[in-house]
Amino acid sequence: MKILFATGHAHLPAVVGGLQTTLHDLCLALGRHGTETAVLCGTLDRDAGTRCDRALGYPVLRSPDPVGALGPFAAVERPDALVVLTGAHLIDLLLAGLDCGLPVAAYLHNVEYRELGGVLLPDPAVLYLANSQFTSRRLKGLFGIDTTVIYPLVDPERYRLRSTGEKLLFINPTQLKGHEIVLEVARALPDVSFRIAESWHLPTAWRDHCRARAGRLGNVEWLAPTRYPEELYGSARLLLMPSIWEEAFGRSALEAQHAGVPVLASQRGGLPEAVGDGGELLPADAPVETWIEAVRRLLDAPATLAELASRARAHAENQCFRPKTIVDALLGALERHVAAARL
Repeated sequence: MKILFATGHAHLPAVVGGLQTTLHDLCLALGRHGTETAVLCGTLDRDAGTRCDRALGYPVLRSPDPVGALGPFAAVERPDALVVLTGAHLIDLLLAGLDCGLPVAAYLHNVEYRELGGVLLPDPAVLYLANSQFTSRRLKGLFGIDTTVIYPLVDPERYRLRSTGEKLLFINPTQLKGHEIVLEVARALPDVSFRIAESWHLPTAWRDHCRARAGRLGNVEWLAPTRYPEELYGSARLLLMPSIWEEAFGRSALEAQHAGVPVLASQRGGLPEAVGDGGELLPADAPVETWIEAVRRLLDAPATLAELASRARAHAENQCFRPKTIVDALLGALERHVAAARL
């Protein structure tokens, strides 16, 4: 089987987000399985021309108009199935795939309307995939669609490392991810070292504003987007995930847990699934004082943190998160869908 993945978002290395990293790890895992893949993606520069490269180990067509590029790219790659990821142009890409006569699937990583790109219909021509049980339940309630859960694939070999445990880590300094909470925690704990790591593409004004505020605190290190796990988790003691929106899953939790880094997260959306018993959850509406108290309590209890680190590794190794389990589940669902489309 050959799979064409399509997304309206830019792909690695232009954007180093959870969606992009999940797609990359999935393509590599499918390749090791003997399944060919290709990726059609958007670009950050709307004036850029369309170009194709294989720098990531599989063909990637980068186009400012991914919907218009889908037909010609599919004609060249001749995939057996098209999998469209959550984001800009989701519905348009699905329709373009159907117009090309391809069996199509939507792999949904968010439950926000603005990320879904429109109302999703329970059409048998579309196979719906969800990145968590939470996402699956929410989509059933919102649209009445049934989904197959395909957890984000995290390659454990890339993330199994031993952290020096020097810093508290926060990834993706955006308001949705709880950036304001983290800054207040850092302000309240001046003797604790923090690291804030960029992920999504940030507007220049917002990045400069956040970096300046973090710099004034004196105990916060700012890290540019990176694809190297050791730069994120090599010095992490605890991962903070105080999201104020409904995270559909929370890939960073699994990444950190493979490195033995426990997670302190909001009890919101799919984060309880991602964190499991490899960390602690705080109420979704917990005030910043609760976050400060929780961090202080964990840092003052090294035995508790060590136990959570052990549980974190065990949770990340759960059968449902293993690459083979995820690849088998995805291929099984696609093969059944392709067979049904041929009837």
